[in-house]
Amino acid sequence: MSEPRYVIIHGHFYQPPRESPWTGLIGPESGAAPFPNWNERILSECYTANAHAHAMEGSVVHVRNNYEALNFDFAPTLAGWLETHGKAAYRAMKRGDSLSAEHHGGHGNAIAQPYSHSILPLLPSRDRELQIAWGIEDFVYRFGRKPAGMWLPECAADDDTLASVAAAGLKFVILAADQARWHGAEAESRSAGPFLWRGGDLNLAVFRSDRELSGTISFGEGLVDGARLAEWIAATALSFEPGAALVIATDGETFGHHNKHGAAELARALILLERRDDVVLTNCAEYLAHHPARGSFEIPIATSWSCPHGVERWRSDCGCRLDTNTSQEWREPFRLAMEFVKNHAEAIYDRFAPAIVKEHHAALLDGIRVLIDSNLAVHDEFFNRFKVLNESNRETLLRMFEMIRAGQASLTSCAWFFDDFGGHEGRVVLRWAARAVELAAEHSASIESELLERLREINSSGRENGNAATLYLSLKTREARGRV
Repeated sequence: MSEPRYVIIHGHFYQPPRESPWTGLIGPESGAAPFPNWNERILSECYTANAHAHAMEGSVVHVRNNYEALNFDFAPTLAGWLETHGKAAYRAMKRGDSLSAEHHGGHGNAIAQPYSHSILPLLPSRDRELQIAWGIEDFVYRFGRKPAGMWLPECAADDDTLASVAAAGLKFVILAADQARWHGAEAESRSAGPFLWRGGDLNLAVFRSDRELSGTISFGEGLVDGARLAEWIAATALSFEPGAALVIATDGETFGHHNKHGAAELARALILLERRDDVVLTNCAEYLAHHPARGSFEIPIATSWSCPHGVERWRSDCGCRLDTNTSQEWREPFRLAMEFVKNHAEAIYDRFAPAIVKEHHAALLDGIRVLIDSNLAVHDEFFNRFKVLNESNRETLLRMFEMIRAGQASLTSCAWFFDDFGGHEGRVVLRWAARAVELAAEHSASIESELLERLREINSSGRENGNAATLYLSLKTREARGRV
């Protein structure tokens, strides 16, 4: 009997860090009604819905945890919010990974994601290293194991990005079919490969997602009927050579938030696929363990899955927009302003941290753990390892780690994805930038005046938002009132 074909369905679960950098709480967001904010709404419609998805089969109701069958990643900042505010979904996510590892020879469904969902090709090497290291450390904290692979925000990649991922010890990433050059026997097919990227002594497996089926699920009729979806998936996989894999990748929020019945229809499709003998549901890590890369992979320029102009959507008026009547001239100066904040935070850390911890760069790479893990034994182990014994110095170092995290959050990608910085996403990064500026001012003269000068030159498409400085100040005032 010939080897079956394999199917991998990946869900990329992500929300921007909407909580206040000062209080950890999310303020009211009227557009999310009847829920108090978008996180709560999407928690109900998607994250919890997939934890116990209901699929009808005649008069029988199947209740299943979709995370047991999905290859998935959860943004570290989202996972942190779920740990406190979405405990049922959080437990289901972790249990899904644990059970999948039992069923797939120790290879769990979950993969990592860089910490702040920033566009890695637009970051200097130091920040890429930090984003990847923090993403791995957050993953280890939540799943109790090292990740095998990593989802790149917006699938944005170039050679330097892939080199950073490989250097961190990760084995694979997932990219869209039209992002690069694929070579080998399977290059002309729709199969996932995987393909092998090489950069000097480094190498990395690259899974290729199927653009047609992924798009049908995300934007078409793929989730209208789970049974029909299962047939589409199986028929596509069976058109491949025996042993080949089909990878489908989409935003996880498609399953329940973007599509009201998405979680239920996904569950229905998964049930039907699991009953087949000619296709096998698996995850990337297990497939790679038994099917090494078959072809090669080249990525001549920086690309992403959501901008045909490479990665310009996150730094220029490239033409990508939702409303054709708007201009995105604000993108470049807005990015430069946020980079100004991030760079200042790093300069403050480099100047003052060495007096507290000798290996200040190594400490920063590991430092996210003491921000996300409240276990005092973990804190003691960390500070003892880096020989920070004075209690006051420990507190100062923690606040500097928080300053760096806030500076990194000011480059969260979704602030540039939409048509104006005045929406929820732009407000997110302005709040985090304000927090970074505030924490940096504990060590040196504040840069807020210079930041405001830069922001005053950035005008919003929406008259109600004015310029970026006006919005920044109004957000700070609102936050201050909320803390009184």
